[in-house]
Amino acid sequence: MRYRLYLFWQLLRRDIESRYRGSTLGLLWPIVQPLMQLSVFTLIFFEFMQFRWPLASGEHSQTAWEYAAQVLGGLAAFNFFAELLNRSTISISGQSNFVTKVRFPLGLLPTVCCAAAVLHIVTASLVLFIFRITMQGVSLEALLQLFWLPFLLAPFVLYGLSLSLVLGGLGVYFRDLQQVMPAITSLLMFLSPIFYPASSVPASLRSAFELNPIGAAAEVLRHSFLATSEFHADTWIVHCLASGLIFFLSLSFFRRIRLGFADVL
Repeated sequence: MRYRLYLFWQLLRRDIESRYRGSTLGLLWPIVQPLMQLSVFTLIFFEFMQFRWPLASGEHSQTAWEYAAQVLGGLAAFNFFAELLNRSTISISGQSNFVTKVRFPLGLLPTVCCAAAVLHIVTASLVLFIFRITMQGVSLEALLQLFWLPFLLAPFVLYGLSLSLVLGGLGVYFRDLQQVMPAITSLLMFLSPIFYPASSVPASLRSAFELNPIGAAAEVLRHSFLATSEFHADTWIVHCLASGLIFFLSLSFFRRIRLGFADVL
């Protein structure tokens, strides 16, 4: 176990360092990139299309800052899953040298991919926390919500790990998956409550949207930092149970198909 943890940390550090090595901003890019996205989306949806967001007071967002904070919560969840969809398919096939090594724990490769994607949620959470204390000041409630956030997001990270295992394994056998994923992520961006609140979804479709991990994770972030959405404990419990079951099935699936990796690569 100690060897695997050491190996996991080394692979994760190498992945992050290789991504930003040589760049001027370095590890600031995970903060700068979503802020650049946020600026464009706020300009389009808030200024041009006049979208407004219902606030806890019952009013609608009157400033671009308020709307941008809501969108950032959605972007954090979306960017996490989008990176998994786009990178997991090559997490194993792109590192074939590890596949041929004797007794190398191949499950670490998609796990590292998932852990690196969590960086999107971490950086966005820091920005949202700064936004909250700037607007409302430091309070015990804000600190407690920040403390509970990892536990509330745990089932959605488990969804991501399951997705990474399945796509990483399938990507070895079906190379076309890498080409399909960008189209899927584009669709998911607008089918998830990122630029609009889940409450605006028609009642007939709301149940399906609540089961969407991207939307559910976004609502958790908004509840924790912005208090503009209710926390539905029953929905969260369903996600906990579902993510645990899906992870078990994904891990079993990965262990079965990994036996043929060396033959394909």
